[in-house]
Amino acid sequence: MTFEENIGNMCIINGETLPKESLNLYTQDKYTAYYEVIRIVKGIPLFYEDHYARLKSSMSKSNYELTLSKKDLKDQVEKTCGQNKFSDCNIKVIVLQNEAEQIVLVFVNKFYYPSKQEYDNGVACCTINLKRSNPNIKMIHSGYKEEIKRLATEKNVFEVLLVNDDGKITEGSRSNAFFIKGNKIYTSPADYILMGITRQYVIAVCTKLGYEVIETLIGIDSLTSFDAVFITGTSIDVLPVKMIDDYDIDSANNSTSRHIMASYNSLVNSYIDNI
Repeated sequence: MTFEENIGNMCIINGETLPKESLNLYTQDKYTAYYEVIRIVKGIPLFYEDHYARLKSSMSKSNYELTLSKKDLKDQVEKTCGQNKFSDCNIKVIVLQNEAEQIVLVFVNKFYYPSKQEYDNGVACCTINLKRSNPNIKMIHSGYKEEIKRLATEKNVFEVLLVNDDGKITEGSRSNAFFIKGNKIYTSPADYILMGITRQYVIAVCTKLGYEVIETLIGIDSLTSFDAVFITGTSIDVLPVKMIDDYDIDSANNSTSRHIMASYNSLVNSYIDNI
């Protein structure tokens, strides 16, 4: 494990504020690492309660219990922002666990938020035949991350979509995928994916807007039958897709995708305003 993604000068380790170099004490592989990346908007951890619940769930599925309370972890997240003078950023929480101890690391994670041009035009994606083991347990797998990064750089794409042995798209490497056909929205069933926090709110938005949400896997060979595709995630919100491999799709100008994007953004603004 490395901490090259840390961009802050200070971090918090087991409740203690320390210089960033202290993270290097935990690069060894003697721990299982569970994690969450939380987006901070105007100093507020977005959908914090959901992130905390998912972290606890990930650990519970491996028969471990997160000992840090919801309030204490939130205090540490907010303190990390303040110590590093960030009001808009991503905070990464890593829980290192073995049979002997549990260590909680909190630091500012390197982040990239899509540009207006990317929202206006959409982004390119490619596919890879790859299946994550235990997708609903959010754990760090360094080999997986390195392979995705290599492919994204090689293909010059924003995101890599994972495809199973049956030729079905399951999810993005760091996102969930949605496919639009008329007034119906298709997305992968929960058993096949890491259920993103943004995903669950987007599904709620779609339902509220009157769209039918259907959970099913979509095959690569059926992409031409869809009107638009978008991906969702902590750092990207609702982001239109303009290309998957060699298939061009004008998602950014699709009225349904724009409707969903605007409604999700309104939901986020409402959440921040009401905290």
